[in-house]
Amino acid sequence: MITPGEFRALVALRAKQGEFMALEALDDSAHVRNLQPLIEFDAAGKKPADQLDAIEAAVRRLHKLGRHVMLDASGVEHSTSFGGGPAGALGELADRLSHPGDLFDEQDPIPFIPVVRHDAPGHLVAMVGRLCQELGLGGALRVRTMKVNRAHWESALRQLGVETVDLDLIIDLQYLPEVTTQVTDRVATAIGVLAEFGRFRSTSLLSGSIPPQLTHTSAREQPRAEERLWESLVRDGVARLRLADYGVVHPLPRDPHPAKHVSLKYTCPDHWLYLRERVSGSSEETARSRIESPRSLALRAVCRHLVESDGFAGPDFSWGDRQISEAADGRGSGLGSPSRPVAFATSHHLAYLAARAAS
Repeated sequence: MITPGEFRALVALRAKQGEFMALEALDDSAHVRNLQPLIEFDAAGKKPADQLDAIEAAVRRLHKLGRHVMLDASGVEHSTSFGGGPAGALGELADRLSHPGDLFDEQDPIPFIPVVRHDAPGHLVAMVGRLCQELGLGGALRVRTMKVNRAHWESALRQLGVETVDLDLIIDLQYLPEVTTQVTDRVATAIGVLAEFGRFRSTSLLSGSIPPQLTHTSAREQPRAEERLWESLVRDGVARLRLADYGVVHPLPRDPHPAKHVSLKYTCPDHWLYLRERVSGSSEETARSRIESPRSLALRAVCRHLVESDGFAGPDFSWGDRQISEAADGRGSGLGSPSRPVAFATSHHLAYLAARAAS
């Protein structure tokens, strides 16, 4: 098994179908060794029972590949359907993973790394701390840095009751549309203050620059602010800081609504490549839609534009890139599902992060 804290990049993924599809396709040993997945429960996602099933399956599969998963249930704090809130959801999963999933699973319990946010209620922090001790892998503390608050951080660490050497520290900026001197200084100050509490097992800088909505139908590039900030801090001497991001989605949860466009957010060195196509009803597409849905045709068009661009990494780069290439060539099936663009892009993104971290 890969030792907790042994990774080069962290990716926070929402517990949704597209992300699970990408994780299911993850099988490269170098990718698994370089990447630390953090799965976030999603209050607006699948039904609680289905979400628990999907997370359990992902944890079991990644464990077989040698990677312990980080799990954050803070997003379901007010949902009693998830076993009575975050601690209940994590406790429910711990119970499930203490037994074999089927006859072919190993008999030993499968542990994971619980994640808690510094601004969670004190009793919740303490409950997650006890779970960290029970599972034996330590935990992760997720810190928001809108402002430096040493007292709050100190209180969270005390209530958690886990030594810093057994904690992965995640400095979470959430949405980062651009890199400014103010943001850079704030993060550097926060890192300095947090270092006063002791040496953490790992320190990751988590942020995401994908906007809430795309408005252009033509291909568009945008700098990867998350990478630029991380690179700036490393150049300035912040040692052992890991890059972390939110995959290929906006960092903040949004209410789901029917989309009139199919979009794909594709990770390139130093920038995002956004491609977007309207789900149309033109005469040609209407004729073809007897075979395929308008959403499927729109995704094929997006994939063609990507494959023809200079940014495409090639079909051998990842499972998602292979699916993109096949869709562009008129092959593949099930392309009308809203989860497919996220699945393809997330798979490419995981391979991108792993390759970048290894370089």
